[in-house]
Amino acid sequence: MSKKDLIQFYGIDKNWPEETPRHFDYDVISLGEMLRKSAEKYPQSHAIYFEGFRMTYQELDLLVDQFATALSKMGITKGDVVLIDLPNLPQFVISYYAIVRIGAIANPIIPLNRYSEIVHQVNDSKGKLLIMLDVLYEEHLHTNDLSKMPTLKDIILTGVGEFLSPLKAKLGAALGKVPKMKNWPTKKGNVNFHTFQDILDSGMPIDLPKVNINPKEDVSTLIYTGGTTGLPKGCQISHANFVINAQQGSLWARTQLPKVEKTFGTGGMFVVLPLAHEFALSIAMNFGISFGYKLILFPQPPSKLSNILKMCMKEGAVFGPGVPTLWQKINLEPESKKYKGKLTSLIACLSGAAPLPLEVKQQFEDTTGALIIEGFGMSETSPLLTATPFHKFKENTVGFPVSDTLIKIVDVEDGSKILSPCPNANCDNCGVNEMQYIGEICGSGPQVFLGYLNRPEATEYALRKDSEGRTWYYTTDIGCIDNEGYLHIKDRKRDMIKYKGHSVFPREVEDLMYLNEAIAEVGVVGVPDPEAGENIKAYVALKSEYQGKVTKEELMEWCKENISAFKYPRIIEIIPELPKSVVGKILRRELRE
Repeated sequence: MSKKDLIQFYGIDKNWPEETPRHFDYDVISLGEMLRKSAEKYPQSHAIYFEGFRMTYQELDLLVDQFATALSKMGITKGDVVLIDLPNLPQFVISYYAIVRIGAIANPIIPLNRYSEIVHQVNDSKGKLLIMLDVLYEEHLHTNDLSKMPTLKDIILTGVGEFLSPLKAKLGAALGKVPKMKNWPTKKGNVNFHTFQDILDSGMPIDLPKVNINPKEDVSTLIYTGGTTGLPKGCQISHANFVINAQQGSLWARTQLPKVEKTFGTGGMFVVLPLAHEFALSIAMNFGISFGYKLILFPQPPSKLSNILKMCMKEGAVFGPGVPTLWQKINLEPESKKYKGKLTSLIACLSGAAPLPLEVKQQFEDTTGALIIEGFGMSETSPLLTATPFHKFKENTVGFPVSDTLIKIVDVEDGSKILSPCPNANCDNCGVNEMQYIGEICGSGPQVFLGYLNRPEATEYALRKDSEGRTWYYTTDIGCIDNEGYLHIKDRKRDMIKYKGHSVFPREVEDLMYLNEAIAEVGVVGVPDPEAGENIKAYVALKSEYQGKVTKEELMEWCKENISAFKYPRIIEIIPELPKSVVGKILRRELRE
């Protein structure tokens, strides 16, 4: 089926926002060039705001060149993997663009990740260098065996206070508001340690290596994503994947909200979600840099979430991504109401990761005056695949595919049959007869990733070509397209748990729990929870020699120490044996029941 036929088949053209073109001629460049172009266009505009510290685009571009030069002098070349384990700090932005500018591959680590998770990510990617916050190193690596990561040769440590004013850094340290590791190591085994500022200084004079980057074929970033089968996989995202997705987002916003384009080079992007997560990395940082926005960095969500609105008003934020729980928590804070009518700069927000309740959207919009639209995507799609129109929002949908993007619904058996759109406009009217329209959601477009690192079978399953030669990403999400062309998500990725907006994959949690020598069998499922959406519950069968000797409280403490805060099970139940299929597979369905 041709592109035009597919769009008409699903009726996507019926309600597609007329002002937004279906096709656009994109600027296919590297991420390093994207930053350079913004720096040339908006040299004196602020690129970063962090706790009172400001940096212009001209200054950011210079520091990126310095750091890139230094990495090159350390032996980092095109294709080498450099890991970043940092919260939302100026150092993250500098490091990321320096890595990709010399053709190396950036590999962000979620700062919540513990030792075993870091080891997996370093070893799977064969990472050579790690840039890490000092207190995260002290907590997660300092007392552990670094020889378990044989490819890792260097660690660059940095502190929260390095880009604060000297007075603020000193006061923050004295009051305990700026955490800092007391003594930085210089060498541990075969790993050498360096300070961020020393590395930055060693990049002068600037002497960037000559690197030929093919934006469409060269990997810029590895995003590790969990899955239903084993430990996290590295999604290989090209330079063009990210750069084009930023332009797709820009096109969606500026054509439907003309006043957005007037803010390019002067506006701000609030960054509360962790930059190590692709949602923020792409939507907040890459989109923000391509718009010439000031990145308003929050190293962690403020204790009073209404302070996000305060900062948006103070620093002129125009846009920002978030999850439904963030909008709801802002709504519930009484102090948020005092900003009503005052947030004149804030135009729009993008919500993702979980369904956006209509009442949450309406209350936030009433308080802030800014629109919220909902987006759908995943790490494999850079991430934006679809979005609701700004002026044609439809509840319980994720809108239409963005420009130059196609979606289709296929049968869940083998994905070979394209399913028809549902005859209904509202899923509330659907019944048993409409099940024939519900299937696996597939997406095709220039933002679809290159494949999984070291996982040819997984790549072959996820990326498939059709008779027209188009590559489709099979999302494993289940949904349908209604008779008005809107996409509905009907079910989550099989067995995936949504805990407070975080995607938690049971198999990954199980694999980590199996590292506990007392556990014989474990099955992890999601259970309904009014606050978290779903809670994480683990059913455990102990090895015979540990039965009666290990308690669920001890297992819980072990999980807290070894598994990320958003992933460890909140409920543990010890049972004699877990239910299994005839082939020995643990039946999570029975555990849920």
